[in-house]
Amino acid sequence: MTAADLQGRIQNAVRELVDSGAQTGIQVAVIRHGAVVADVAAGVADPAAGCPVSPGTLFWAASTAKGMASTVVHVLAERGELGYDLRVADV
Repeated sequence: MTAADLQGRIQNAVRELVDSGAQTGIQVAVIRHGAVVADVAAGVADPAAGCPVSPGTLFWAASTAKGMASTVVHVLAERGELGYDLRVADV
């Protein structure tokens, strides 16, 4: 499958999700070996204002920070940079 084929298949799937109402707005990016092979955006980012989703639209994703923060803590603890008993307020 070529990058153009992948881009088209993802674009069609994203369009179906928006058209069906399953998603209001959505972005999908596929990066393989450091190269962007698909970059798709569809729908609206703010239904009240009707602002369209673009590749530069920022979506709120607070829960992703928890996983990254815990990973950083574990790596730093493994390296001896901090201990698990250290209070976050002291950092």
